[in-house]
Amino acid sequence: MQHAGVVYTAAALLVATASLAHAQVAITPMAGGYVPASDVNQVPGTAANIAKTRDGTLSLGADLDLGAFRLSGAYATGTTIKNASRQDIGKGSVLATTADLVIRPLPRIVVQPYLVAGAGEKFYKYDQSPTLFSGGDRKAFAVHGGLGADVMLGSVGVVAELTDFVSKGADSKWDVHDAFLMAGLKLRLGQ
Repeated sequence: MQHAGVVYTAAALLVATASLAHAQVAITPMAGGYVPASDVNQVPGTAANIAKTRDGTLSLGADLDLGAFRLSGAYATGTTIKNASRQDIGKGSVLATTADLVIRPLPRIVVQPYLVAGAGEKFYKYDQSPTLFSGGDRKAFAVHGGLGADVMLGSVGVVAELTDFVSKGADSKWDVHDAFLMAGLKLRLGQ
């Protein structure tokens, strides 16, 4: 009976692999803006210069769509970290990578709206400013969600989306938001 379970599992994996092979594959390079939508109490610092806020900056991203599944990456660097007195105390970067499910609740009528839901990791890097501790690198599990829309003209299209990577802060609450508003060029492969 155990062999039957292995055979059924292998068959299910083969069916899933075949479905992904026939899925619509698309690559979407994107650019836009990064907005830290929460305080950054997770940034280490001295008691006098503890980091409180980050400024927004430009961002880059890319998506690899495999039908309803998607791998996403977003990167922003050069965000200014400020203390409670609004003084610059350093620079930082964030990289977020996730695996997502893309939900398209409405049919395509020129524009295709969609929702994104998934999970992955965020990686933070802070510069070696004299007012920040040198151990400023950090990674965190993140939940990813957002919405977007695309317009396709054959195998080429334009995409715009707003997504948020949410992770736990220093107080173990889900209150660290890293939002990305980006637009890009969607390229379908194999058409």
